[in-house]
Amino acid sequence: MKKTVKKLISVLLVISLLFTGSTVAFAADGTGSNRGIIFTSNLINGVLNAVFMGFGALFPKDFRTVEEYYENGSENFYAGTSTFLDAPAKGAKWELGFGKASMVPESLRDGSKEYYTGGYFTQKINGVYDDQGANAVALSDNSGRGTVVMVTVDGVGICNEDVRTIRAEAERKLAEMGVDSDIVAINISATHCHTVIDTQGFGLGTLLLKIFNNLFSFLPFIEKARSIDDDFYPLMIDGTSDAIVEAYTNMEKGELYYFETPGIGYSERNQNYLDDEYGYIFNKRYDKEGYQHVIACFKFVPDNKASAPTVLANLGGHPTTINRATKLLSADYPHYIEEKVNAAGMNFAFIQGAQSPISVNKGGVTTQEVIDEVNAQIAADPRVADYESAKTLGYEFARLILDSQKNATRVAPMINVKMAEVTVPMEYGLMELGAISSLLGLTTVKDKSAPCGYSIITEVGYLEFGTDLIMLTVPGELIPQLVYGNVVDASESYLGTDWELDCTTDLVDDDKTVLVMGLCNDAIGYIIPDNDFAPFIADSLWNTELGEKLFGKPQHHYEEMLSIGSLTGSTIMGAINALVEEAN
Repeated sequence: MKKTVKKLISVLLVISLLFTGSTVAFAADGTGSNRGIIFTSNLINGVLNAVFMGFGALFPKDFRTVEEYYENGSENFYAGTSTFLDAPAKGAKWELGFGKASMVPESLRDGSKEYYTGGYFTQKINGVYDDQGANAVALSDNSGRGTVVMVTVDGVGICNEDVRTIRAEAERKLAEMGVDSDIVAINISATHCHTVIDTQGFGLGTLLLKIFNNLFSFLPFIEKARSIDDDFYPLMIDGTSDAIVEAYTNMEKGELYYFETPGIGYSERNQNYLDDEYGYIFNKRYDKEGYQHVIACFKFVPDNKASAPTVLANLGGHPTTINRATKLLSADYPHYIEEKVNAAGMNFAFIQGAQSPISVNKGGVTTQEVIDEVNAQIAADPRVADYESAKTLGYEFARLILDSQKNATRVAPMINVKMAEVTVPMEYGLMELGAISSLLGLTTVKDKSAPCGYSIITEVGYLEFGTDLIMLTVPGELIPQLVYGNVVDASESYLGTDWELDCTTDLVDDDKTVLVMGLCNDAIGYIIPDNDFAPFIADSLWNTELGEKLFGKPQHHYEEMLSIGSLTGSTIMGAINALVEEAN
């Protein structure tokens, strides 16, 4: 099949060269691409867009206009703290609560039903190896400005409509308990684990059935269906909202600390972070620095010595260490970090960072005690071998976290939060089709100014802990250089132009640490610099023997296949930078 596809692509390349009037590669003219590949990619992409446009036109659409959306106000959106403080309030004191819930269906535990995994389209699981759940933290500085909730869900992504449903359900449960909520923000992110039940609805079999359903949803007796599994969906909503309620009702006073592990982005080959101690993560799209290369950790220590401390660990790195053909559910390496931190007597939550092109080095761990422990487990139970990389990396990351606690410094009791809704124009493609068909839970609106006539409403945010720690919430998989600098320039970018916006870290003082909470409050796909956005077909065109012979070294653009469009990068980063500038 793969050879057939490559032969077809080669034929298309030859045909396209006839259109360009040349049989040799075009000069790059100082750009990262060349006119030949741009012409070819755009030509084929235009045909594909026509297919998307034609198919999308078949779906009944009853979306509000973008003007109507903002005129009527937003439901279940939290704007953050009403005011920003420059220093802790008088008598300020941190207060934190932790909550946890599982969301694994009994039908998976007993093997009576198979479920699609996240992001792999055709892969299914029929049993459980570890767990899939939600971990929540409720945090307040007791300044009277409200409580902030942060939630992490084991899953490939959580779309905005589902985030808002979870928020409403949590508030409903609190009200039923007679609790007067003062929550000013609920930020729900995904760990981006793939070998768990699909939290978005990309399972091909279910997707095809529900596409057919939604095509006929104009009939009064047919309701629009979401592509996410019908049995799993209520468990996801219920479990995540339960975790929020537990965290909020378990809050207690204590001290908050911050620390970082040694660097883990060492790469001699790519000349990345050569002073780092470990080579556990790397950037697969850009061979350059400009991503978070430490595990950033918060630790809350309750005043009550009988209560368990809580650790939050932030790292951008894909949890894709497990063979996608696995038949058992596993939450990948974040689960095994949690296992070890729990064994040390502490609660744990993993916060995924800016991880769009950041991969983990599956075989990179050399710490002998960790290797020996996993090998002993394999000897006792051979099926552990299927999860060797996840366990080894998880245990090693946990070791670094636990060893680095000694470097923790106190965080002043002050939290400032500002959230904003953003309109992102859609272009024709898979994400656009998922949005206008209502299969994905994207908040979709009609928008005449958008290339395909529709936009999505999503969320970005700015959280400030103490006086020098910033966490940005981003609704998808972010190219980290957009925040940390070193964005691909005109000499390397697909369009041969520069990135025009400031990198976010340039907008804050050098003594402030900037972190990212990725896949937060939405799952809009990849967020890529506008100047390096290519039709996704370009990845296939380049990665053939003929493509490389004609156009030079392959460049990778598969991320564009799952993106809202070429303006997503500047739209999201423009909104984030505006929040940062307002706060600083």
